[in-house]
Amino acid sequence: MLANAKKFGGILLIGAALLLNGCKEEKAEIGAAAPALAAYDLQGNQVSLSQWQGKHVFLNFWASNCGGCLAEMPALEKLSKEFGDSIVVVGINTDKDEMNIQALLDERQVSFPNVRDQLAITQERYQVIGTPTAYLIDPQGKLIGQYVGMLNEPDLKAIFEQSRQKG
Repeated sequence: MLANAKKFGGILLIGAALLLNGCKEEKAEIGAAAPALAAYDLQGNQVSLSQWQGKHVFLNFWASNCGGCLAEMPALEKLSKEFGDSIVVVGINTDKDEMNIQALLDERQVSFPNVRDQLAITQERYQVIGTPTAYLIDPQGKLIGQYVGMLNEPDLKAIFEQSRQKG
């Protein structure tokens, strides 16, 4: 009976190892497909990159206690309207608590989509170690740019113009 238990335990271990080996972690890599989002909009609905298929997506990871993040918001808002036909700005809030980010967005007159990544799964997939961090995704869903640190309006505009020209 003990021999059977050992065999069964060994089979379970081998099965678990094979199963885990097949579950590859999604990681951000320039030139590769963008990892899936594990985030929710401010109404609690899960969001997907496919919602913005056919346009460039500028994912902007931000936190409410990040001065650079808050300083970027007016430029991102302005450019999201100016380039809205070809680029979607999506803010990904990284705050872990349940603070009311809608009030903060309203106060700053931000209308571009914002989602929450409270469990930090999307941050892990995109290897975000600080905010602000942004990624540019092409209309086919491929990562084509990574930007760490605060970007000023002229730099953001140059990124958006270059993306629009590439189509």
